[in-house]
Amino acid sequence: MLLPDVIYTVGLVLFVYTIGLRSGASFFASFKKSGFRDNLLVVGILLVSALFTAWVGRLLALKSTLIAGVFCGSLTNTPALASLIDVLKQSQASLSPDALRQVLAEPVIGYSLTYPIGVMGVLVLFQLGMRFWHIRMADEQAATARITGVSRQPLRHINLKITNPKLDGKTIDEIEDLLGLDLTVSRHLPHSSQHILIPAEDTDRLQVQDIITLVGTEEELARIQKQMGELTEQDLAQDRGEVDYRRMFVSNPKIVGKTIAQLKLHERYQAVVTRLRRGDMDLPVRESMVVEAGDRVRVIAPKENMEAVGKYLGDSYQHLSEVDYISISIGISLGLLVGMVAIPLPGGGQFKLGFAAGALLVALVLGKLGRTGPVIWTMSYNANLTLRQMGAVFFLAGIGLKAGYSFFSTFQSDGLQLILFGAGNTLLTAGLTIAICRYFFRMPYNLIMGLIAALHTQPACLAYANEKDETGAANISYATVFPMAMIGKILLAQWLLG
Repeated sequence: MLLPDVIYTVGLVLFVYTIGLRSGASFFASFKKSGFRDNLLVVGILLVSALFTAWVGRLLALKSTLIAGVFCGSLTNTPALASLIDVLKQSQASLSPDALRQVLAEPVIGYSLTYPIGVMGVLVLFQLGMRFWHIRMADEQAATARITGVSRQPLRHINLKITNPKLDGKTIDEIEDLLGLDLTVSRHLPHSSQHILIPAEDTDRLQVQDIITLVGTEEELARIQKQMGELTEQDLAQDRGEVDYRRMFVSNPKIVGKTIAQLKLHERYQAVVTRLRRGDMDLPVRESMVVEAGDRVRVIAPKENMEAVGKYLGDSYQHLSEVDYISISIGISLGLLVGMVAIPLPGGGQFKLGFAAGALLVALVLGKLGRTGPVIWTMSYNANLTLRQMGAVFFLAGIGLKAGYSFFSTFQSDGLQLILFGAGNTLLTAGLTIAICRYFFRMPYNLIMGLIAALHTQPACLAYANEKDETGAANISYATVFPMAMIGKILLAQWLLG
């Protein structure tokens, strides 16, 4: 049984679009760090792969159509195969219908035989690499946190008495600039008062002997304590007489896509956000952090203002289950249009990005923008994850049935030779990438898995990486190099046709 091509195409577009929305901000931020290096590595690995495929294919006296099909299948890239079919239809249009059908079948055969190995080979290498390097995912997550800011380290609070005389009379903003720290101060008890205050970062001034409540990771709080003062046993959080705290959902579409600073919670309600939970992660709050639909924030506010804060943020779980179909439709439509644009090449040729690469590129930009006027491009974590998983199911079901159908029907001739050929290319690209990233780049293993999943443009490999590391850090490296990997394979597959 075969499913219509539209099934796995829709699944692939949904999958990469939701990944792009989720990773847009991280993708553009990564170019300030290691993104350029990673994309350069992907281009180099793909060139090595194409040269290896061309060399072995010539040794085996294979047709260029089969060689190009093996390249697409061993690197599990359906858009590259689609581009081959388009090129062959144009360049071989003078052939008879039967001859043209035979030519068009050749890259599909090479692709179908090597695609399953292209997926399984990468997954096997992932597992072997974890055993060879004795990977402890907790260590990799800690290393990733230093690079990307994605951390699973729990947040806690401490009560600190200010003893550093250099901080006397300064605002929180001034202290941050002076000490080079990021502070989240939820409560302030002046030494000359019995009333707990919620401090404004830019106006309220702290004094020596004042007690403040700070929120952060254990590592951050230890660094802050060393520079600011000493711990005190007086726990301001236990006094809920005038000031209280509550977890609230961000569901108000009017504030989604704004930064914490732009919410002006203290100015409006004398309130402050001390923690933000996104998905399964508690994130330390920064003024520049952009809030998304579905975020759960811990708000500290005077009791009489708590209800007003809830209305402002939305605090509606039911509203989060609703999806803005207009923004999704516009975004995916733009992605499909970008993927259909024919880009001219020297010599009169042309290539198209394809639906997947086009949808991803548009989603990355929209994910970075967050919103355009009244249109909110992002969606809640739960909605994003649901659509992503649905897309993965459609894609894997469609392409699995398609590859499996041809796999057994063509194995009897040169099937084993082509399978081994494809397996060699799969293991070369994935193995070489793991070695370079681990030995030369000192990259955490969860980021390596995401990068290789993107190099092979393979959602199943990314799903495996996210299963091993629930922080979702693999999505960052995946989104960083996926567009370059997709474009590179489309170009190189057409080059292999000769």
